[in-house]
Amino acid sequence: MKIKLFAFIVSIFFIYTASAIKITFLVPGKSNEDFWVTAAEFTRAAAVELGFDYEVLYAERDRENMIDLVYKIASETNKPDFVLIVNEKNSAPQMLKILNNNNIKTFLVHVDLTDDQKKVIKYPRSIYKNWIGTVVADNVPAGYQIMNEMYKNIPENLKSKKMFKLIAINGDKETKTSLEREKGLYKFLNENKSIQLLQIIAAEWDRDIAYQKTNHMFDRYKDIDFIWAANDPIALGALKAVYNHQKLPGKNIYIGGLNWSKESLEEIKKGTISTSLGGHFINGACAIAVIFDYLKGIDINSSNYEMKINFFSPIGKKEVDEYFKYLDKSNWNKINFKKYTKFYNKNLKEYKFNPKEILKDYK
Repeated sequence: MKIKLFAFIVSIFFIYTASAIKITFLVPGKSNEDFWVTAAEFTRAAAVELGFDYEVLYAERDRENMIDLVYKIASETNKPDFVLIVNEKNSAPQMLKILNNNNIKTFLVHVDLTDDQKKVIKYPRSIYKNWIGTVVADNVPAGYQIMNEMYKNIPENLKSKKMFKLIAINGDKETKTSLEREKGLYKFLNENKSIQLLQIIAAEWDRDIAYQKTNHMFDRYKDIDFIWAANDPIALGALKAVYNHQKLPGKNIYIGGLNWSKESLEEIKKGTISTSLGGHFINGACAIAVIFDYLKGIDINSSNYEMKINFFSPIGKKEVDEYFKYLDKSNWNKINFKKYTKFYNKNLKEYKFNPKEILKDYK
């Protein structure tokens, strides 16, 4: 009888412990910003499925507010067990220090440290022991693929043109995400000498700024064939400017972006935007799966507890209608996230985080 009672108490303890694990996602973007809301809500679906308490805090693209939120988290009576942070505006070192000093475990997601930052704070569990791991997107292939998708989809009769003119609009000049996407673009250009980069500018990830700066580019350069955009809001801002200059997007000028935003997919369906890369919004959900395994005693087996994943895939004109269904948030609670953990999938040696596969994996 005593043994049964003890077993019952132990089982209740573990159930309570599992349900008490709290994860906070500190989102750098705005609470009405399509990509970041999508990323936060997909992460929520994974967290709920795997039995975590989950909350989202939005910094509203304000670096000072983001740091204030970290201090607020650290001072709470009911502190989270884990915080997902993003190295937006290169703010991760300060956040890692605050959270580490308050004994809160941290995962870095979406935006990696810069090379200079890594020289100072190294890697997870070195200087900051509560920095448990890093799970981020590899943005170099994304930058390459935006350009590749635009180029390969132009009509055959235009491919004989000797020289194409390109404007590139990046997000900013300092974050790892921007630098990597730009590096991918340059890799493509080094392999394709028939494309001339006229100028690369930054739009601070902002649609309106992209619109204004694209107008200035048309004032400066009359013959533009391609506009490479680091994300969809930039692509949509550039598209608006293109119409001001009597261009025909999808016919005599080609625009490519990244995010799989609904508005961009509508433009792809119409043929006015050539491509949108995406899938990286699952990044936080992947970190949730890794945290789940970590709590089950299955640790990250990557070098220095860092994982860099190529999440990105293009959605083409023929796929748009299909993916509208998969990108509907009401369907995400049907996804079997347990399948992507090593605890539940004993045959899984390496994580397989393919966004197109995961989105289709309904229970």
